[in-house]
Amino acid sequence: MDRRILIVAGVIAGLIIVTVLAVEVFDEAIFAQIPYSYTSYTSIPANKPGEGSLGGYYSINGRGRDFRFQIVLPGAENLDTHEVNGTRICYNESGLSGVGHIDHIDVTWDALLSLMRGDLKSAMFGTPLSGHYNMTCAAWNGGGNFRSDGTDFRGDFRINGVETFFGGNFTLKPEAGRIVLSADYIYYPQGKPQEARRVKKDFYM
Repeated sequence: MDRRILIVAGVIAGLIIVTVLAVEVFDEAIFAQIPYSYTSYTSIPANKPGEGSLGGYYSINGRGRDFRFQIVLPGAENLDTHEVNGTRICYNESGLSGVGHIDHIDVTWDALLSLMRGDLKSAMFGTPLSGHYNMTCAAWNGGGNFRSDGTDFRGDFRINGVETFFGGNFTLKPEAGRIVLSADYIYYPQGKPQEARRVKKDFYM
C-alpha cells in the first residue's frame, strides 16, 4: 500500500480519536458545572394491617459527581418503624442524611439537557453510571453502592446501628410520576445473625 495512504489514514484516525476525547472532556466539564436538586414526597407503607403509613419528604442536591440527600419523616421518631425483638431502628426528628459520589458516568447530551431542564429523574434513569454513598441517622451509620445501565437502576445498602444491623439490595423504578424503591434485605440484632429475618418491601418516593 502507498505510504502516503497509510499516513493519511493514520492522520484521519488520530483526528477522530482526538475529537472523541475532546467531546468527552467537554461533556464532563459541562456536567461538573451543572447544579441539580430534586425534592418530593416519600412514604413508608404500614408493616401490618391497621397500622398507619409514614409520610415525609426527601431531597437531593448536587453539582457534577458529588451530591447530598436527606429524608425526613415527621413523627417517625415516636413510632416503631421497624422492630427486632423490641429494638427500634433508631430514627430521630433530624431525619436521615447522606452524601454520595458518582464514580463513573457516561455523560450524554440527553443527560445534560435533562439536568439543565431540572429533570433529574430522566437524567438519573437514562444515564449509565455507578457510585457510592454514606448516610447517618440518629445512632447508626451506613452506606452502599448504586449503578445504572441506563435502563435498570440497582444498588445495595447496609445499616450498622448500636443494636441492629440491616443489609440488602434495592432497585429504583419510575412509575406513574413517582419512584418506587423495592428493597430486599435482612435485619438482626447486632452479633446475632442467626436471628436474621428477611424482608421484601416497596417504598414510594
